[in-house]
Amino acid sequence: MENHSHRTQAIHWILWIMQLCGVWPWPHTTKKDSYIRVFLKKNYRYLLHVPITFTFIGLMWIEAFVSSNLEQAGQVLYMSITEMALVIKILNIWYQSESARQLITHMQHSSEYELRSEEEHSNWLHEQRVFKCRFYLYVFISLGVVYSSSIGVLFLNDYVLPFAYFVPFEWQNDQGYFYAYGYNMAAMTLTCVSNVTLDTIGCYLLFHLSLLYRLMGMRLQELKNVDNEDKFRQELRMIFTMHDRVRRLTFKVQTLVSPYILSQIILSAFIICFSGYRLQHVGIQASPGQFISMLQFLSVMVLQILLPCYYGNEVTVYAHKLTNEVYNSNWMQCDKHTCKLLIAYMEHLKRPVIIRAGYFFEVGLPIFVKVG
Repeated sequence: MENHSHRTQAIHWILWIMQLCGVWPWPHTTKKDSYIRVFLKKNYRYLLHVPITFTFIGLMWIEAFVSSNLEQAGQVLYMSITEMALVIKILNIWYQSESARQLITHMQHSSEYELRSEEEHSNWLHEQRVFKCRFYLYVFISLGVVYSSSIGVLFLNDYVLPFAYFVPFEWQNDQGYFYAYGYNMAAMTLTCVSNVTLDTIGCYLLFHLSLLYRLMGMRLQELKNVDNEDKFRQELRMIFTMHDRVRRLTFKVQTLVSPYILSQIILSAFIICFSGYRLQHVGIQASPGQFISMLQFLSVMVLQILLPCYYGNEVTVYAHKLTNEVYNSNWMQCDKHTCKLLIAYMEHLKRPVIIRAGYFFEVGLPIFVKVG
């Protein structure tokens, strides 16, 4: 019997981390929960993000506007714009938290997506492991950008914060710098982990859709080996039913990820242009540390656009391949009624499956090339 937890094993740890970061809903309250536990489940995300994330981002914007140094204001501004994408992601997942939870539960437990053969099961687990490795690497790269900048300033002679923000007290002394630096580290760690895990869950939903379309393609391939007409028709109708469910699931996923992808593409594209301009003016010889730090940051911005575009493109590609799989099935030996079903299905497949970002962009590699 299939272990349902294997269907979404790539994000088990990610969801747990997201709960700790206040960007994924905790389990529903029960009658056995104490008052404090009920209060924390409902308000934990606000208690965490209001004093840290939202306050920190607000202080960064204040610093950008009150700074008398144009270069300093520019450094704060491009980081502030980056954090604005995070605000949109957090508000989106908070607003759609119950829908997101139900979507993951549906993907994990629905009998419509049962893995029937050992080959399907092994391929599914392999792809889940590949996805997990890719995004663990993405998390470590993103945190590396934060901590390389944070550690680097400790070796400077002056009091410098790794990520500038407006500090409402005198901090350029031993005691004040400790508080300002500590808050800076806590806020950047929380915002970084929240950002990359929200990216991960959005990309995972697209990745899971692509696996389901790939699974239907495998089952259409297996129809070549079915000689019995009744069994062929039965398997075909099961695929039709599954395809209908997956198309509905596709629209639900698009509704959930569309706001975050739209904001990410627009803001990251602007940041990439701004960072490229600043890299030309900094120069690796004049300031090698700052140049490398900005180059690391730029690479993460490119990844934030590439990943959803890649997995959105995978959905379109594998959905489109179903037409070829139908044509390559054992249709020449089918009776007239079954052939009509296949023709009707191929006509249905002519409607492309495309993930859209806010009904403006088609999420795929073409838009990444244009933005990049």
